Amino acid sequence: MKLLFVITGIGLGHTIRESAIISEIRRLDPETEIIIAGYKNSYRYFKGKFPTIKIHGHKFPESSFAVSRLKSLLINLPYPFWAWQDKKKLVKIINDFNPDKVIVDVQPAGIEAAIDCKKPVIAIYNLDIEEWQDFSSSLSLLNRIESKIMMHYVKESYQKANQVIIPTIHQAKKSGKYNLVHPILRQLPSQLPSESSLMKKLGLKKPPIVVMLGGSKFGFSIAEKIISTARNFNEQFIIFGYKDMETKNILSFKFKENFLEYLKASKAAILLSGHTALSEVIVFKKPSLVFPFKNYIEHYINVHQLKDYILTKFIDKNVSEQELESYIKELIKESPRLIKNMNKLNIKKNGAVEAARIILRG
Repeated sequence: MKLLFVITGIGLGHTIRESAIISEIRRLDPETEIIIAGYKNSYRYFKGKFPTIKIHGHKFPESSFAVSRLKSLLINLPYPFWAWQDKKKLVKIINDFNPDKVIVDVQPAGIEAAIDCKKPVIAIYNLDIEEWQDFSSSLSLLNRIESKIMMHYVKESYQKANQVIIPTIHQAKKSGKYNLVHPILRQLPSQLPSESSLMKKLGLKKPPIVVMLGGSKFGFSIAEKIISTARNFNEQFIIFGYKDMETKNILSFKFKENFLEYLKASKAAILLSGHTALSEVIVFKKPSLVFPFKNYIEHYINVHQLKDYILTKFIDKNVSEQELESYIKELIKESPRLIKNMNKLNIKKNGAVEAARIILRG
């Protein structure tokens, strides 16, 4: 089988999600030929691993923890032209490569190109329209308007696709072309060694608090403050997505392929509100302190769905070290309650396997 993946490059979660699915596809059918079209994080991640084509995509303001609607609008004013260019490039790739299917993760140009070339298209996204509609009524007026606009485009993409794959912590089910699958992960906890074995392998003296910053500029400002705050704790902090460095009780990496090993060995996590990262901490049953971006509807929905299992705090770049310290203390205090709630979930299947099988079906 020949597959073209068109993947958003905003953040790292979508890229990791598709990487997990691709790994399962290659395991189930090693002869599958794959080409990736992406930009920013998705392009950088897959370049050198698969034939990879750069597209433009859309831009996302990454300067603070509050998303500016005006700034988002202004930097994306040329988007219709970029989307036209991307579609034109993708049509050429499809005609040259002749894939059996096109898999699209949040890139409408990929769906349009597949339709123009009369190729089956599978849309992958983490937003369930029914849950979204229930949630949107609780938003402020401006956020509700933004939510309805976003929902319109997502719904339109789902309607145009031949199959839709939506990861969820709730019950996996199929309804027509809509496939709700278990959380899409690189590995399940049961596939990794025990915590004690991982502690030894990773050279850890105590279970750490892992900090995931998602590969975006948003995380850098908070990383500096966490580094300063960490000295007030008798805890080991390990940061991912910042830069390579080590101090007394902080270890930091730009990126680690074996991140899940550190997560399984950890006592808690601090993260942004990307769906993939949230799925990982929930399935690995790690109490988490989560920082959503203000005015970013997708993050609002992500944390709303998981409100019983995570500790959510809305912050901005002006958050003080004292505030961060109090939030980390609250995380440690609330950990038993969060673990108790997560233990009620019984997620034993990997949505990556389910998604791969859906994609490889005739």
